[in-house]
Amino acid sequence: MKLNISAHVFCLGTYAERYVPAGYFEELSIDEMLEIFSKTDGLDGVFQMYPPALLSRDPVKLQKKLADYNLKVSEVFVEGWSDRKWKNGAYSTTESAVRRDAIKMFKDGMEFAKELNAESILFWPAHDGFDYPFQANYYDGWKNLVETLQELGEYDRSVRIAVESKSKDPRQKQYVSNVGKLLMLLNDVGLDNVGGALDIGHSLMAQEHLAESLVCLDTRKKLFQIHLNENYKDADPDMLFGTLNFWEILEFYYYLNKTDFEGWQSIDIISPREDRAKALQTGVKLVHTYKKLADRLMEHEKEIDGNMEGYHFSENVNLITDLIFS
Repeated sequence: MKLNISAHVFCLGTYAERYVPAGYFEELSIDEMLEIFSKTDGLDGVFQMYPPALLSRDPVKLQKKLADYNLKVSEVFVEGWSDRKWKNGAYSTTESAVRRDAIKMFKDGMEFAKELNAESILFWPAHDGFDYPFQANYYDGWKNLVETLQELGEYDRSVRIAVESKSKDPRQKQYVSNVGKLLMLLNDVGLDNVGGALDIGHSLMAQEHLAESLVCLDTRKKLFQIHLNENYKDADPDMLFGTLNFWEILEFYYYLNKTDFEGWQSIDIISPREDRAKALQTGVKLVHTYKKLADRLMEHEKEIDGNMEGYHFSENVNLITDLIFS
């Protein structure tokens, strides 16, 4: 596994929320944001939004701007949730005109990602789900979701599309609610260039075990993106990665070290009561720290895996704590 770390610039946003609509901070200019990125050790990429909000729509100008700060585009995510027209779903809706708009926007985003040499493009079906019984036709919703992804995947087979699962928010129930349903969707789509994005916070909120979800995607060669944030397994506040679920994250990196994943791991945090720059820098530092700890465990891989083969949990806990805490 190769460690490549990026972040989206909204990690340095104002953090507006319903209780504090004006946000906790003043806005930073894009140059101020990129300056912070450039001074964050171990951060090399920008997870870029489409349509661009703060950077140029011209791919050449955008790349030049990032290069001035020794940065490059890692991946692209299509912003398909903030417009009220997506309220019944962007990609699964039976409103054909709305779905065609979403498909057109995503195809434009694919062209944009290709011009930027982005590693992949994110497909997050944010509003594709339901809130109440008898509100949506599940046959139609799933069929439309599959057909949408098939059309997008076949539009340009050279562009890798990463589908992100989430159990709830903004809908109370999402169609692609966990890694299992994500893999079901990918199987139904049946295209090599359509894979999955493993969001750590979403996996935790869905009560998944991080390393297991990783293995489920990796064994099927469907791990395209990793998003880094945390929570208390009850919601998705995008908390500072690496600060809450120590053992599960350590195991996640142990298993990630066993893969040949060379894609980007993207910081996706919101830290409204913390200094924005320091929170971002701490998050990046923690990623590198967990990787180093996992590297140390890999030096004892045969023994650790042997203990797991025999279900010797206590032996592994003793071995691992001696390795990382002494």
